[in-house]
Amino acid sequence: MTGPLAAARPRRPWVHWLRDVALVLTVFVGLQAWFTRDVVRGELPVLPGTLLAPAGTDVAAWRASIGGQGFVLYVWATWCGVCRVIEGNVDTLARAAPLLTVAMQSGAAGPVQQHLNARGHRWTVLNDPDGAIARQLGVAAVPTFLFIDRNGRVRSVTQGYTTTLGLRARLAWARLF
Repeated sequence: MTGPLAAARPRRPWVHWLRDVALVLTVFVGLQAWFTRDVVRGELPVLPGTLLAPAGTDVAAWRASIGGQGFVLYVWATWCGVCRVIEGNVDTLARAAPLLTVAMQSGAAGPVQQHLNARGHRWTVLNDPDGAIARQLGVAAVPTFLFIDRNGRVRSVTQGYTTTLGLRARLAWARLF
C-alpha cells in the first residue's frame, strides 16, 4: 500500500487515555487550588472557643490530649448537603486520626449537638455560630478539610466532596512531616 495511510503509525489508545487522565487531574488540581486559595497555610492559628464535646474543653487542651499528633480539621455545617453525603467518609477518617470539627454557621450549641446525636456522630466539635472561626481560617465554603501535621502546620487542604481514599492520602501526606 502506498500513500499517506501507509506511513501512519499504529494507534496506541493508551497514549490518548493517559493524556486525558493527565488533563482531568490538572484541571482538578487547578480548581482545588483556586477554591482553597484563601484558606490559611503554614501554621494553624489559635482557635478560640470551647468544644461541645468533650464539653468545656478548649482547643489547646484537646490538642494536648492527642499527644502532639497531627490531626484533621473539618469545617462543615448542619445545612450542608455535601457534608451529609460525606459523613461516612468523615467517620472513617475519625477512626484513623484525631479529628477536630468546626460547625460553621449552624446555630447555637444545643441544636448542633442535637444534630450530631441524631446522626450518631461522636466528633469533637467547635461551634462557630457566626462564621468567625471559618473566616479566621479563610474558609468560605463547606465542606473543607485541613490536614495539620504534628508541628501544627497546614499541609494539605481540600474543599467539596472528597472520597475516603482521598482523605486517607492527604492524611498520609500530612503524617510524613
